Amino acid sequence: MSEKEKLQRFDQLMLRHKGLIVKVCQIYCRRDVEMAHDLYQDIAVEIWTHLDSFREESSEATWLWRIAVNTAIDKLRAEERRPKMVLVESLPEEGTKERPQRMDDLYEAIAHLKAEDQRLVAARLEDRSYKEIAAETGENEGALRVRYNRIVNQLRKMLKGK
Repeated sequence: MSEKEKLQRFDQLMLRHKGLIVKVCQIYCRRDVEMAHDLYQDIAVEIWTHLDSFREESSEATWLWRIAVNTAIDKLRAEERRPKMVLVESLPEEGTKERPQRMDDLYEAIAHLKAEDQRLVAARLEDRSYKEIAAETGENEGALRVRYNRIVNQLRKMLKGK
C-alpha cells in the first residue's frame, strides 16, 4: 500500500470509528480530560503503526477496539508506575459542558471495576454483541451475559446515591 493510500485508509478508519475510540478513552481515563486526549493520540499512533498488518480476519471495529483497549491498558499500567503529581489548576471541572454530570458519574463508577469488567462494559457500550465478545475473549456467551448483568447491578448500586 502506498503512503497516500495508507493515509486515506487511516483517515477513513479514524472518522468512521471515532466514537469507539472516544468511548474507550472516556472509560479508561475517567474525568482526566488531558489523559483522555493523550490516550486518543496514542491509540491513533498504534492504529497508524499497525495499519499494514490488518488482515481483515475480523471487522474493522473489532480490530480497532482491540488496539484501543490494549493501548489504554498499557498506558494505565505505565501511569501506575509513575509518581503522581497533580496540579490543582489542571483538574477539569466536574460536570463540564461536554458531558453531563451523570455520564461523569457513570465513567467514574466504571473506572472502579476490575479491568476485565471494564473491557466488557466498553464492548457493550460500543454495541458489540455477546457473540463477538465471546469470539474475541474465548469466554462463553452465557457467562458473559450473566457477568454483564452483575456488573450493571453493581454500577446501579454505586450510582444510587449520586
